[in-house]
Amino acid sequence: KSKSPTYSSLEEFAASEPVLDDLITMADELVQTYIANHKLQRVRRRPEKERDVQFENSLLMNKYFLLYKELSYAMNCGDIGHTETCIVAWIPILKATGKHKYATHMSNFLINVHFVYLPGLRQAIRYHILGNPTGKGTSWRAVDWCVELNNLFTKVKNGGKGPNHMVERIFLESPLVQAYRNAQTMIQKNFLLAHLTLKHTRPNMRKTFELLSIQLAKQSPHIPSPSRKSRFLIVDLIDKGREMM
Repeated sequence: KSKSPTYSSLEEFAASEPVLDDLITMADELVQTYIANHKLQRVRRRPEKERDVQFENSLLMNKYFLLYKELSYAMNCGDIGHTETCIVAWIPILKATGKHKYATHMSNFLINVHFVYLPGLRQAIRYHILGNPTGKGTSWRAVDWCVELNNLFTKVKNGGKGPNHMVERIFLESPLVQAYRNAQTMIQKNFLLAHLTLKHTRPNMRKTFELLSIQLAKQSPHIPSPSRKSRFLIVDLIDKGREMM
């Protein structure tokens, strides 16, 4: 509303059919205003009566949400370079949250791929970071997603039950996992069950977003209010993680 006072809701603004250039300009202004940056440290050094802790928390939460959205979008599109760039921001976050092994292995991975390995090995590894089981344009997944799915069929579904659930049984059955899956798929297709077991409808988030919009309008976390307190103080995990590294 501060950018376009003539519109009282997002629906009215969308109905006006704004052009792409205006949306890009508005998005840039919103990022500069409502996303945590280097200015947050200076803001948090102000006297308590001048601070708005809820507004500060919302800036950091917006930052984390956008970092997750950017990484998810890059991976879904199969953009390997963009994915590697996003990982850089997540390494200190994982470090700050106690996921030291994740942070260490991700750091070592980027260093080895870009500075240690030979060009041929480097290219082979980068081209296999993501996989696309369905072949659709925005359905790329991390390679461990496929590995974990294979582990599910190997260790859980076809690994035996009760006293038969042993390492020897898993080794014995593992070469037949694909045969079992092919047989299951054939049965599903013959009984016309493919639409029930393989494909799910996309989630309808309309009501969720409507309730969220009402809650945001009621609480107004993005409108600064001096001396407003909060039960919790969200820390800047990127700065914290860098201090620990």
